[in-house]
Amino acid sequence: MSLFGTSPDEAPTEVNPSRLSKSSLFDDEPHSQSGSALFADDSHSSDSPWNMPTPKRGGRQNYVKTLLPASDVPDSYTDAFELVLDASGRSGAGVGLTTIRQILASSGLTAADQAKILNLVLPGGQETSSDGLGRNEFNVLIALIGLAQEGEDITFDAVDERRNKLPQPKISYLEGLRHSEEPPPAAPQTQQPEETPRPESQQPVNARPRQTSFSAAEADPWGSPDLHRGHQHTSNPSNEPALNRFGGVRSATNGWVAAGSTAVASESQNTSQSNGQGPPSSSGSGWGDYNNTSQTAPPFGAAAQPGFEAFPKPGNGQDSLDPQSRSLGGGRVTGPGAEEIVTVTLLPEKEGLFMFQHRNYEVKSPRRGSSVVRRYSDFVWLLDCLQKRYPFRQLPLLPPKRVAVNGTHLSADSNSFLEKRRRGLVRFTNALVRHPVLNQEQLVVMFLTVPTELSVWRKQATISVQEEFAGKALPPDLEDSLPTTLNETFDTVRSGVKRSAEIFINLCALLERLAKRNEGLAADHLRFSLALQSLTEATRSTYAVDTNDVPLLNEGINATARHLSASQSLLEDEARAWTDGVLEDLKQQRDCVVSMRDMFDRRDRFAKDNIPQLEKRIEANEKKLQDMRSRPQGTVKPGDIEKIEESIFKDKESIVQQHARGVFIKECIRDELLYFQHSQYHISRLHQDWSQERVKYAELQADNWRGLSEEVEGMPNGE
Repeated sequence: MSLFGTSPDEAPTEVNPSRLSKSSLFDDEPHSQSGSALFADDSHSSDSPWNMPTPKRGGRQNYVKTLLPASDVPDSYTDAFELVLDASGRSGAGVGLTTIRQILASSGLTAADQAKILNLVLPGGQETSSDGLGRNEFNVLIALIGLAQEGEDITFDAVDERRNKLPQPKISYLEGLRHSEEPPPAAPQTQQPEETPRPESQQPVNARPRQTSFSAAEADPWGSPDLHRGHQHTSNPSNEPALNRFGGVRSATNGWVAAGSTAVASESQNTSQSNGQGPPSSSGSGWGDYNNTSQTAPPFGAAAQPGFEAFPKPGNGQDSLDPQSRSLGGGRVTGPGAEEIVTVTLLPEKEGLFMFQHRNYEVKSPRRGSSVVRRYSDFVWLLDCLQKRYPFRQLPLLPPKRVAVNGTHLSADSNSFLEKRRRGLVRFTNALVRHPVLNQEQLVVMFLTVPTELSVWRKQATISVQEEFAGKALPPDLEDSLPTTLNETFDTVRSGVKRSAEIFINLCALLERLAKRNEGLAADHLRFSLALQSLTEATRSTYAVDTNDVPLLNEGINATARHLSASQSLLEDEARAWTDGVLEDLKQQRDCVVSMRDMFDRRDRFAKDNIPQLEKRIEANEKKLQDMRSRPQGTVKPGDIEKIEESIFKDKESIVQQHARGVFIKECIRDELLYFQHSQYHISRLHQDWSQERVKYAELQADNWRGLSEEVEGMPNGE
């Protein structure tokens, strides 16, 4: 079972492009829309997460990825890809379905040609990656559009033949991006229906209103929606809000911010208000509920059992507990003064020689005012040092450097894998800086603040990885303050943590599948929309006997196509919101539980002592010493008595030290359990946020289909 989700795609396989364009009624080859099989067998559809895609479909998808690499295309293709990514705020990912639709709609092609191009780039039956189209796939998309505009065949063979002289398509959407930051409106056939504001009486009613942030502009500079305020699942390194198609602003979490929100830039507000559009707001319950004395949730540091009240409460003075703030990754609620948010950004360029290249990450801590560059091996070194110094603490998880399937290591350079690893590093770093003990560790401080290369600093600095209890004197009342049932409590929690870790691992995998299914459903909605638009081009000739009702018929079909396209945007946005929102919440909780499981495993390995053996040796040495002292003077070698006495003294001293270490370990694990205890409130917020997010998108979809129902009322019915 993989802890960190799906692996990168496997190496591309050889595919005969001539086979891909063949059209047959009964064969099982993937087809374009114009030549789809009527009785195609979809029993092996990759929409099912338990079935692997058939080799032919997987090979075809890989062929699209390798047909036009970046080295074989003109600069205009490369510039267009970068331009689209900057405009959509998806740096490091790919081009989404909504952008693909806008590009196709502004190309001036017929709906049939658009559908054919879409089915070539995104074969039917393939699960759409949450990363969208990569650079190479985008190159194929642009090339196919250019061929279609020149009247040539829309096939992979035609692209391959023009490899040395690729067409330069005219796409008004890209031209608009080059001349202004705002993309031009899409062509009329794909314009989305205007969303009328929902009456106040129909607004969703929430049992508990959300409290506003203390300082919207300062506490949330990224303009993230209230629904995910404080999550900091930043998937947009540029931190720039992107306008969504409903007039609101889609944040890094891909949630919705109502028009006119104080957290958004004024320019975005003006755009949203001028459109007069906005989805129904979902004012979710806030952290303010935990500040209510009537709630059953205990304050941080409250003891559920005797002996747990000694753990210090976080926050003194300005760091007092604030229920508005959420601390994810460590599973603890902290105040704004104590919370620290660290961002990790993957740098685009590799470093090193050809065979020894590596990726660098920019690690920023606004609170410390630091920005350092680290490589993955630096994170590994830090965790290794912390495991030696703090083996009985809740150490965060580190994502893998690469993934192996059946013993074969897969490529670690795919966008999907790199993004998952980056997010894992974000969870790792933030869990460190929010831990009450680890955030004070000098190694962690130096890791986040030393501007020089870490390998150079390690050679110059004196680094101590001695266990935290070494040389620490045992307070006289500490052992008596620990409850006698502490070991039983440890065993109980350990059994629950072990089972919970397995369940959370499964939940993360299942939610990833659900998000991918939503992406696939969004792609099929777009295909359906393009198919309906192409149908209107043939309606007049199909019903040539009497064409009086054809305009009304086409108007209704186009209305359905528009609302399907609107549904596609909602589905795509919801899937990405799951990936950036609830899935990251779930993974943070998973990491929290698994780290506790690993802590108990380390206790089994490193908390052992040899006190019984030392006691037996002391007893034997004392008998031997007594026997030597009873012998006549001169029969004992000089210095033997002193050696035995010194051995007894050292053994007794070792027993005292080991006993003190055992008490410290118990206290340490007790403290970690209390620290971990408050991750349960993170689970509560996770479910509250996700449920309200589902309601929000369900209402948007309902409004969309309700508008369609009104528009198709005027279609002719022969009465």
